[in-house]
Amino acid sequence: MTRRRPAAGFGLLEVVIATALLALLLVVGTNRWQGHVARQRLRYGVAQVAANLRHAQERAKAERAAYTVAFTAASGAYTIARSGGGFMERADLPPGVTAAGTLTVRFSAFGQPSSAYAVTVQNAAGTATVTVSSFGGITYQEP
Repeated sequence: MTRRRPAAGFGLLEVVIATALLALLLVVGTNRWQGHVARQRLRYGVAQVAANLRHAQERAKAERAAYTVAFTAASGAYTIARSGGGFMERADLPPGVTAAGTLTVRFSAFGQPSSAYAVTVQNAAGTATVTVSSFGGITYQEP
């Protein structure tokens, strides 16, 4: 009498369950990764805005010329310009990061801002703000 051995390998039901679990893990992992990327882009964007505001302030002091940094609502680009002409730079925020409102930050020829400013940038991960005090201090909080 010959005995039949059970077939080696996985059954169809086991393969379907394993595939479904793998798909679920991939969806959850992808969503978490996209959230992480959005947060990192927002962090980089707010740090970049703060650095460029400091750069404009330092150029104003060094050249004894007024400088402006102009933001446009819902735009990922902004400009740094010397008020009398001669220097203009376009800066781009990271992909998906935009300015929350239209605002022009003005620095005098001595690097003093014309008033206090709050520049807010945003994306899917939230918002972050760079603050320019009326005395010229530039700070930001990481989101």
